Amino acid sequence: MTFANHHERQLMQRLRGAGWVNANTLPSSPGLVQKLLQKGWIETKSGSKNVVLYRLTEEGLEAKKLPIPIPQRRRPYSKGND
Repeated sequence: MTFANHHERQLMQRLRGAGWVNANTLPSSPGLVQKLLQKGWIETKSGSKNVVLYRLTEEGLEAKKLPIPIPQRRRPYSKGND
């Protein structure tokens, strides 16, 4: 499983524990929503009056809980210390 980046985590946090959420209440970010749908981290359904609804899946909750990997920093180059 890949980890969720900041923007993905932010959107999933708004969906967490909220059940089905109206898409109009979320920030407009179709590309981000599409990525989350492709990864299976959120799901969608149509509500009444053709309203689109989203909710967080169990896979999305697990991805959100994973820590973001932090690459180890390289040691700074120091001149003359060979």
